[in-house]
Amino acid sequence: MKWIYYISAVVLLTACSINYSFNGGKVPDGAKTIQIDNFPVADSAPLASGLTSQSFTEALRDVFLSQTKLSFVADTGNLHFSGEIDRYSISPINISSASETAAQNRLTIGVNLNYYMYTYTSDSPTAKVDSLIFNRKFSRFADYDSNSDFTSIEEDLLSEINDQLTQDIFNASLGDW
Repeated sequence: MKWIYYISAVVLLTACSINYSFNGGKVPDGAKTIQIDNFPVADSAPLASGLTSQSFTEALRDVFLSQTKLSFVADTGNLHFSGEIDRYSISPINISSASETAAQNRLTIGVNLNYYMYTYTSDSPTAKVDSLIFNRKFSRFADYDSNSDFTSIEEDLLSEINDQLTQDIFNASLGDW
């Protein structure tokens, strides 16, 4: 009688398998390369520093290269991300009623992103059929003490926001959430 339980347990364990992926996305069939253009700062975000564009673009490239097996290319990528940083604002939060000053400020960054998938014809490697997967806005923020010198903490705030933004973009495009 015990051997029936053992056989049942073995059958259940071999029949049921769960695949976990802690850092991979669901890459569309046939996609082998990714193109991520530079994300310039739009006129609607005049407060953005020179660090903003480069740090966001590099963070987005890093998240896709570290979480997929896609190869980065400068052009003609199977997956193509483009857009601009369209929001960079600082606003006061946690205003004290006693002093009527803000105890904290909030840095908010917004990105307008286009995500395309290209398939190339066998006739020519540059002849492509494009498909806009989505055009979407992403936004994240980080709070900081209003007494802090913003220029000394800006790089850390950008890094924190970029981590959140790029993961949101990854999840929306390849994360299969």
